Amino acid sequence: MFEQSRRYRWSHGGRTVEIAVSDSGGAGPAWLLLPALSTISSRREWQPFAMAVVDTFAARQASPTAAPPARLIAIDWPGFGESDRPRIAYNAELMARCLVDVRRDLCPTDCGVIAAGHAAGIALLAAERHGLAFRDWILVAPTWRGPFPTMAGRRRRAFPLLRGLVSAPLLGSLLYRLNTTRGVLGWMSRRHVDLAGPGLTPAGITARQRVARQPGARFASAAFVTGGLDPYDDPQGWLDSARNLQQPLTVVIADQSPPKSLLQMQALAAVADRVAHLPGRLGAHEEFGAELADLVLGG
Repeated sequence: MFEQSRRYRWSHGGRTVEIAVSDSGGAGPAWLLLPALSTISSRREWQPFAMAVVDTFAARQASPTAAPPARLIAIDWPGFGESDRPRIAYNAELMARCLVDVRRDLCPTDCGVIAAGHAAGIALLAAERHGLAFRDWILVAPTWRGPFPTMAGRRRRAFPLLRGLVSAPLLGSLLYRLNTTRGVLGWMSRRHVDLAGPGLTPAGITARQRVARQPGARFASAAFVTGGLDPYDDPQGWLDSARNLQQPLTVVIADQSPPKSLLQMQALAAVADRVAHLPGRLGAHEEFGAELADLVLGG
């Protein structure tokens, strides 16, 4: 469970963007936890995993050789969750640069990363372009392409126009509000995110809507949905980045993921050092946090 929350002041393009950070403060091996980029993205997704890590440590305390509890550091991406959500040009390079600075300023030298969903593609891009390195890489239900390009099979010229429309005053706010109703968020959770997780309960949908409707949330969300945060133009890019990692790579496949996303995960798994499986869809890291903790901590 996270014990400390604070704000990290990240400088970008002459302005400061405050990034929300949670830190468990453990003395054991450190892990940076990256939430899946999406309209409902929040570092709170990692709470079930963090609680399972704490429970595992408590169960092992009786052993004289028990290791100290892992340190878990979770962030909200710029434009998402409880971080600042300014109206700026959100793209994959911006996110990659933020991740590089977070790694340098917030993480100990010997730190691993667990990245969910689209965050995996951003992390691989940062490794390729900026030499980002971690002790271990664990990518859970990894993806590299946003929802609209995935459905269309490629990027279309209309996507930047749609992104601009959602970012526009008044009309953009209305369009975004219509696409973050409880009905739409519930459909998205059933179709892409959860098997039986929090997005399928009234309380869970309400919590996700609260995240999605934070002031300014539409700017980064529109970029993600329309492919503006896609780190690569084709799947070969992220496969090459994964092959070139100098540290161990584990790919965790969410077995009930949407078919196109599942194919992406399986392709990446083919170049990984280790492959594991979780039930669930794109929200498997949240819904099956305890099972993921078993994979990370070795049972």
